[in-house]
Amino acid sequence: MPYIYGPSNIRPKNEPGRSLKISVIEGSFATVHIAVSLGALVTGYALMLGANDFHLGLLAALNAMSTVGSVISAQVLGRLGSRKKLTVWGATIGRAMWALLCLLPFIHMMPGLRLALFFAVVFLGNTILSAANTSWLSWMTDLVPPEKRGSYFGKRSTMLGAVTMLTNYGAGWGFDRMKAAGLQEQGFALIFGLAALSAVIAGLILNRQWEPPLKGEKPLTLYQVIRLPFADHNFKKLLTFFICWSLSTAVAGPFFGAHMIKNLKMPYSVIALYSIIAGILNLSTQPLWGKIIDRLGNRPVLIFNLIGIFLLPLFWLFATPDFYLPIWADAFLTGLFWPGFTLAGFNLLLLTAPEQNRTSYLSIYTVATGFAVFLASLTGGWLANAFHGLKFMLLGHAVINFHLLFAFSSLARIFTLPLALRLNEEKARPVSTLLNLFGDKISQNFAGGWEAGVMMIKKMTRG
Repeated sequence: MPYIYGPSNIRPKNEPGRSLKISVIEGSFATVHIAVSLGALVTGYALMLGANDFHLGLLAALNAMSTVGSVISAQVLGRLGSRKKLTVWGATIGRAMWALLCLLPFIHMMPGLRLALFFAVVFLGNTILSAANTSWLSWMTDLVPPEKRGSYFGKRSTMLGAVTMLTNYGAGWGFDRMKAAGLQEQGFALIFGLAALSAVIAGLILNRQWEPPLKGEKPLTLYQVIRLPFADHNFKKLLTFFICWSLSTAVAGPFFGAHMIKNLKMPYSVIALYSIIAGILNLSTQPLWGKIIDRLGNRPVLIFNLIGIFLLPLFWLFATPDFYLPIWADAFLTGLFWPGFTLAGFNLLLLTAPEQNRTSYLSIYTVATGFAVFLASLTGGWLANAFHGLKFMLLGHAVINFHLLFAFSSLARIFTLPLALRLNEEKARPVSTLLNLFGDKISQNFAGGWEAGVMMIKKMTRG
């Protein structure tokens, strides 16, 4: 039977196992919308409406600013006594609003006004969704047993990664063909409409998920919502790291897709191959990182993958319309390093935020990192637009405005490493343990391969 709004004080017989399975199904439908709304098609839609480089940075900034919606969760959950109603309605309405974008290209008005309405729909929808996301985080924290979080979210992310991969390629392939037939506006309408429909289906499925009793959430004033997290020393260290990390990544984040479309002249179906390559690696590495986290802790996994991630933007400096190999190399390494970093960071957040008024911690994290992304995206958009016509040769390669942002992002990422090393996690093993683990595996594989090769040579010589 479906579970209606509100937590039950008595755990049903098949819970939480039943709801953990439902979460994977619900997440699969929600991921269709997420993949479309965060993909290159949104950049292409904005460019169709007349957006310039600054507007692309502004779009990312507004997405980040919409995280103010998470404060709503912290203030109302204590009064509601439940996360389910806010999560179901917020997630469904926030995502379904993208259906309005299906109509926008066909409404006759000034191009600038269409672009403004596009920004308004995206901002309002994401603000509502932000409130739902923070509530969902609190819900899932109570639903998933702590000792299983690494493996569960690893497996869940693997499944959703496969959906993301298929969605990106299907949407890109379909749009390319509609665009080639002169149906660009209809292509956007079809894809955004299907994404909104998937969001509604996800909401109906999410309503069947059981909610454990809400513990420790008391009605808070806005001052209390802000004060509590900043009074927690460990949480402040985690928050400082993620603010700096958000600044370092978001200054260039809005322009990777734009670089593919505007400068590398990549079709959307080819752009989708980037996600497919990363997605295939994601499918393989998510369960592995989940098991490593359960064994060694989140901190060493986050630090290890941070070191691998910081160089990735530099690959983009060498890609040209006739040479995509650096992009594919970046996709391969993205699928290797980013899943572990994201999973470890997510688990560290859940571990560091205490049960007492946990939603206020999650909301402050969301707003603070969102504001960092807002500032970095605006700065990146301003710089990209200010150096729009920049082009010079360096070591035989043409350097343009986006390249400067990519290089700066890479440099800024490595400067967050000292902050990551200061993070605390009880019972987490040192980073050296993880390095030794990988070293042992590589040595074992090499030794096994060497022994097999020697045996094969001996057999051949005997013959």
